[in-house]
Amino acid sequence: MRPDQLEELCALTNRAERHEGLPRVLTVDELEESLAAPFLDLDVDARAAYCGDRLAGWVWIWNPPSERSLERAYVCGDVDPEARGRGAGWALMDWGVARAEERLRSREHDLPRCIRVEAFDWMEANHRLYGHFGFTPVRWFEELVRPLVDLPAVQVAEGVTLRPWPADQDEVLRAVRNAAFADHWGSAPVDQASWHSLVRGHGARADLSVVAIEEATGEVVGLCLNQAYPEDDELTGRQEAWIENLATSGRWRGRGVASSMIAWSMRAFAGAGFSHAMIAVDTDNLTGAARLYRSVGFERERRSVTHQIELTA
Repeated sequence: MRPDQLEELCALTNRAERHEGLPRVLTVDELEESLAAPFLDLDVDARAAYCGDRLAGWVWIWNPPSERSLERAYVCGDVDPEARGRGAGWALMDWGVARAEERLRSREHDLPRCIRVEAFDWMEANHRLYGHFGFTPVRWFEELVRPLVDLPAVQVAEGVTLRPWPADQDEVLRAVRNAAFADHWGSAPVDQASWHSLVRGHGARADLSVVAIEEATGEVVGLCLNQAYPEDDELTGRQEAWIENLATSGRWRGRGVASSMIAWSMRAFAGAGFSHAMIAVDTDNLTGAARLYRSVGFERERRSVTHQIELTA
C-alpha cells in the first residue's frame, strides 16, 4: 500500500460497509489519521489486492505496543463487493494473519499474545472466513442507542464535582483511563499517540466531554470522553453523539460517578443539537456497565463479534 492510495482505499471501504448495511462513512482524513499511527508501517504492515488493474481489497495490522496484560494485533480491512468470491479476501486474510503473528512474536516480553478480528453478527461470510483460519468467537460487543428525550437529572455523587474536559491534562487523563480499564477483558493501555487521536483527532468532541474530580484531593476519579461523526447522519437518519470512553477509578465504582457523567453528557449532546446518544459495551463486562446503560434508557442497536487466535510459545 502507498499513501497516495488513501482516496481509493477510503472509497472501497465505504462501498463495502454500505453493502454490509453499516450506517457509517469513512473520511479520507479519518483514514489518514489511523494509518499515520507511529507503530504502523505501511510498507510492512499493509497490503492491497488487485484483480487485474482494479483494486479488490486491502488489509492492515493494528498492533499498538503494550506494556501490561497482553499483546494483541487486529487484522483489519475490506474487500470490494464486486470483487468478492474470487479469493481476494482469502489471500488478504492469509497475509494478514501471518504478518500479525510475525509482529507479535517479535516482541521481547512474556505477555500473552493474540490475533483478533471483528465483524457484526449478521456478516456470516466474515465469520466463516475467520473460522477457516482458526479464529474462535470469544466476545460480543453491543452498540446501544438512546433518544435524547426525557433525560435523567445529573445526580452527582457526594464528594465529587463534574467539570468540563480540561485542555491541558491529556496525560493525567490517559493515566486515569488506563488504570480504570486495567481489569477489562482484552484491554491494553492506550499509548500517547492513540490517546491524542481520541482526544484531539477526527470526531473528537472534548467540548462535550466531562471529568469527575474528587473534592477532597482534587484528583480526577472519572472521565467521559465523547465523539461525533456528522458524516454518518445521512445514513442513520439521526444526529448522533457517542460516549466513547467512560472510565471510573476503582474505589469510586458503584457510587454513581459513571451515571452522573452519562447524564451530564446526554444533556450536553441535546444542548448541542444532537438527537441520539450512542455507546458501545462489552456484554460480559464485569463492572455491570451493560446494566447501567440500560437503566438510563439505552437499547441495543447492533452487535459485533470478536474472534481470536491465541499464540502459543
